[in-house]
Amino acid sequence: MRLTITIIIQQATGLEHKGIEVISLVVYTNEPMHAMAFTSLLEPRLNEFAASIVADASSLAAKVAASQPDVILLSVDGPLDWDLLHKLHRESPLSRVVLWLHDIALESAFRAKEYGVRGILRKSLSPDMILKCVQRVYLGELWFEKTLTDSFLSGKTVRVTRRENQLITLISQGLKNKEIASVLEISEGTVKVYLSRLFEKVGVRDRFELALLGLRSVPKNGDSEAAAAKSVFLAVAGSGEPLQGGVSSASGPLFSKLD
Repeated sequence: MRLTITIIIQQATGLEHKGIEVISLVVYTNEPMHAMAFTSLLEPRLNEFAASIVADASSLAAKVAASQPDVILLSVDGPLDWDLLHKLHRESPLSRVVLWLHDIALESAFRAKEYGVRGILRKSLSPDMILKCVQRVYLGELWFEKTLTDSFLSGKTVRVTRRENQLITLISQGLKNKEIASVLEISEGTVKVYLSRLFEKVGVRDRFELALLGLRSVPKNGDSEAAAAKSVFLAVAGSGEPLQGGVSSASGPLFSKLD
């Protein structure tokens, strides 16, 4: 079922003409109940938000391109769509993206931040916290849980070349050296040299560890060339598991002003 809801954007636009600051917001969710809840949440606050709620993923990029929103709130219920994130950035480079989800692996969260995502918001949070997150991100701040930012600081980023990215992807797909050589049109000996250097560069012991790193950090086959990873995040031991649950007092949101 296709559902598109637009919340009286004309009224908010009139307020902008009077000098009242209004945040333009596009919300994507494919769950009708969430769309209805957002409608009820935003309708009383038309003096603060000019919002459109879109439930059809295929029309999201076009909506973003047409409206150039300040903030995009993107509901995620499965693996992150890196091509979609790249497309949204291309269509509206000044829009700030917030991911709205239940849990996310540390490596995916780090990579999302590198893609320009400005916030990761738990679906377990209250409606008031959702709007607070949007407002903070609109003001140029970041919204990440302290557990995420602490892990970012304790890990490290390793830049990878296009060829190294290809090797990690092919290894994660289970290809042998001979098969990799055929795909890349190089000799099997060259593959061995490349892999030996790559093991040392990213700090793994063998192709199994490299494959695990690839499954967490590198785009799956079929992602566009433009969306290919240019770096991999190496977390400290034990920090690569998905972070789950809401924000507690010990791991609350970290707000940091962007330069």
